Amino acid sequence: MTTPYHIPPPMTRWQLGPGWLGQRLQALIQAKRWHWLILLMWMVPLLLAGFFDLDHQSLMAHDEGLYARRARVIVDTGDWIHPWAAPHHKTPGPYWVVALFIQLVGRHEVAVRLPSVLASIGCIWLTYAIGRRLLTPTAALLGALSLGVAPLWLQYSRLATPDVVFTGLILLAVWLLLKADADSPARRWLCFGAGVTLGISVLIRSALAAVPIACLLPYLLLSGRHHLKQWRFYLGGLVGLLPTAVWLWLCWRRYDMAVINALINFPVSQGLSADRVKSPLFYLFNLMVNDFLWVFFALGAVILLLRRLVRSNATALCQPQISLLLLYPLFYLGLLSFASTKLPHYAIPVYPFLALLTGYAMDQLVCQGPNAMLKRLLGAVNGLLLILGGALTVAAGLALTTNVLPSTEDIRPYAPIALGLGAAWLGAGLLWFNVWFRDQPRQGRLLSWLTLLLLGHWSSLMIAWGTAELGNINPEMKALLIRQDIQPILQTEAVDFSPGLNSKRSTLLRFYTPNPGEKLPTLDRAAPHDYLWIEDSELPPLNRPYDSLGQIKQTHLIKIRP
Repeated sequence: MTTPYHIPPPMTRWQLGPGWLGQRLQALIQAKRWHWLILLMWMVPLLLAGFFDLDHQSLMAHDEGLYARRARVIVDTGDWIHPWAAPHHKTPGPYWVVALFIQLVGRHEVAVRLPSVLASIGCIWLTYAIGRRLLTPTAALLGALSLGVAPLWLQYSRLATPDVVFTGLILLAVWLLLKADADSPARRWLCFGAGVTLGISVLIRSALAAVPIACLLPYLLLSGRHHLKQWRFYLGGLVGLLPTAVWLWLCWRRYDMAVINALINFPVSQGLSADRVKSPLFYLFNLMVNDFLWVFFALGAVILLLRRLVRSNATALCQPQISLLLLYPLFYLGLLSFASTKLPHYAIPVYPFLALLTGYAMDQLVCQGPNAMLKRLLGAVNGLLLILGGALTVAAGLALTTNVLPSTEDIRPYAPIALGLGAAWLGAGLLWFNVWFRDQPRQGRLLSWLTLLLLGHWSSLMIAWGTAELGNINPEMKALLIRQDIQPILQTEAVDFSPGLNSKRSTLLRFYTPNPGEKLPTLDRAAPHDYLWIEDSELPPLNRPYDSLGQIKQTHLIKIRP
C-alpha cells in the first residue's frame, strides 16, 4: 500500500512574516493599471493635510506674499496687463493664475496655493509617465512615490509660488516629445504641443525659463534630433510665446523700452549680485538635506548610468535615458551653480528627474540585488537606521507619555512626527538584517524594505503638515487678523500704511487687509479716526494720540484719536 503524497497546507501570514508584505507589494506593482490611482492616493493626503484650516494657514512674505499681493492688485484694479505704477521686472503668468483662482475661490490661502497643489499632482503623474517611457513601470512608480515625499518638493507644492507649475510645463513638454518618438501618426502635433508648452513656460518664469530649455538641448541634439526637423515644433514655440509677446507689446505702448529693460536687468542683476554668493557646491549640499535619503539612491543611479556610458564607449549618449536622466539634471544644477544668487527652490525643476534616478536605482537593487561591496555599505546604513530609528522611537514615546525629557512641553508637539519616522527606520533596519538569513524571496523582502522607508517619510510628513502648522508661516499675523474684535474693523474700515512699515509685513498686510488704504508719505497725513498699520519706531514721532488695537511683532494696528 502506497502512502499518498502529502500536500502541505499553505503558509499563513504569520509564518511568512514580512515576506507576505513583499508578495502583496509585488502583486500591486505588477497591476500597472492601478499605478495612477496609487499615486493619487499617495499625494492627496500629503497635499491637503491641514490645507483647508484657514485659521491656521498664513503666507510666507517672500515669495508667497509678493505673488499673492500682485495678483490681488490685478483683481482689485481689473487691469490684467500692467496694474503697477512702474515697469515690472517679471512676466505676469504666475499673477494671472493666482488672480484667476482668487476670483473663483476667494481671497485666502487656499485660493493662492491651490494652483501649486493641482500642479504637483500633475507633476507626479507626468514623472511616472516619463518614467514608463524611459524605465520600467516599477522604477517609474517608485521614483514618483519618492518625489512626493521629498521635503522641499512637498513644501513648494503647498506654497503660492510658480516653481511647481513651471516644472509641470517642462515635464509636459518632455512627455510630449517622448510620446512623439513612439506615436508616429500624431508626431507632428505632439511636437507642436511640446513647442507650445515650452513657449508658455516663458510667461510663467520669465528669463529663468531659458535654463530648462537649454538643458534639453543634449536630448534634442543627441536623442531627439528628428524633433528639430519638425517645423511644427518651432511653430508651437511661437504660439506659446504669443501671450508674452502681446503682453510686452501692450506694456511697451505704456512704458516704451523701460519694460524691456526691467525684464532684462532683473535676471542679470540676480545672476551677478554679490549679496547671495554661496559655494559652487551649494545645491549638492542642499539636496543632501532637502531630498534626504532619496538623493543617495539618485547618486547610485548616476554611477550606474556613467558605468554603462563608459562601457558603451559613449554610444549610449544617444539614448534618451542618458540624455534626460543623466545629462539634464547635471546640466541644470551646473548652470544654477554658476549664478551668484543661489536659492534652494531654484532646483525644484530637477527633482522629478532625480526621483526617476531614485526609482531606477531602487529597481536595479530589487531586480539584481546588491553585490558584496554594496551589501556591506547598505548594512552600515541600516545599522545607522536601527540606531536612529530606535532613538527617535524611544524619545517620541517618552515625550508623549512622560515628562522625563528636558523641555518636554516644547518637544511633545513634534513627537508624533519622530515616532512615525523612527518606527519606519527601525522596522527597515530590522528587516534588512533579516533578509539574508531567512528563506524568503529576495525581491519581496527588498520591496518591503523600500516600502518601509517610503512609508516612514510619508507618515512623518503627513503628521507634520497635519499637526505642526507648517503652512502657518506667520502665526502671529493670522492670530491678530482673525480676532473677533479686529475682524469687524478690518471688514468695514480702510486701514492705511505708515511710510516706514516693515517690507515683509507690509507685503502680507496689503494682501490680507480687506480694505487697504494708502501708503502715507509722512505721518503728518494721519487724520483723526484713521486706522493705521505702523512700526514701533514710528510711534514716538507720531504727534497724535492713538489707541493700539493689536500688534504683530514690531507692527501695530492703531486708531488715531479725535
